[in-house]
Amino acid sequence: MECDRVVPLLPRLIDGALGSLARLRVTRHIAGCPDCGARLEELRAMQAAIRTNIQYHRAPPGLAARIGAALPREVRPAVAQPWFRWPAFNLAGTGLAGALAGVALTVLVLNGRPAGPDELLQSLVGSHIRSMQADHLTDVLTSDQHTVKPWLSARLDVSPQVHDLKDAGFPLVGGRLDYVDGHQAAAVVYQRARHVINLFAWASAGKPDASFRTEARQGFNLITWRHGGITYCAVSDVEADQLAEFAHLVAQAG
Repeated sequence: MECDRVVPLLPRLIDGALGSLARLRVTRHIAGCPDCGARLEELRAMQAAIRTNIQYHRAPPGLAARIGAALPREVRPAVAQPWFRWPAFNLAGTGLAGALAGVALTVLVLNGRPAGPDELLQSLVGSHIRSMQADHLTDVLTSDQHTVKPWLSARLDVSPQVHDLKDAGFPLVGGRLDYVDGHQAAAVVYQRARHVINLFAWASAGKPDASFRTEARQGFNLITWRHGGITYCAVSDVEADQLAEFAHLVAQAG
């Protein structure tokens, strides 16, 4: 992308109003363009100054009540009666009642237990896919590892490894909060050419270190390992050997 196309997108980048693909392209351009990078930092500084110096005025007491009293009252719409009613069944004495109770019990048990290894990997792939489809790839968008790591550590019970691996071909994009097995986790986002790499990290206190384990699910490669009470999982559609290179770089940098 040329500078004249990137500059108008910088305010939208800061506000998180760009789609995931446009955001990656703009971020990649900024990483190799000092002029656009400087403009982005100026906009961020301006935004920070506005937030710091702007004056906030508290609404006077009773304002909300007066506004509410002045608004016309809504009339509850009539509920349309269905033209057809299902006949009533007495479930108490039928096998259907027992079957429904069994289903409910199964759901409660499954929801209450930790996910198994395969379910966990499927969940990680799902989080990876959603992060790109839902336009929520990052909460903090920057290639500065000294910004991403403190931001994540302040909001989680883990302090994951965060390194800018641009020289090795894996530039840092940013980070976000995510969920793994029902618990909050860190997601550190990297880029490999046009591919996204999500590096998930979550607390695993009391569990021993574990070496690299490579898996494949739904066309995505996953590499999982554990070190220092933190479990890591790198997920991407890059080739398995490239993802393995990335995982070793992260582990060695730590």
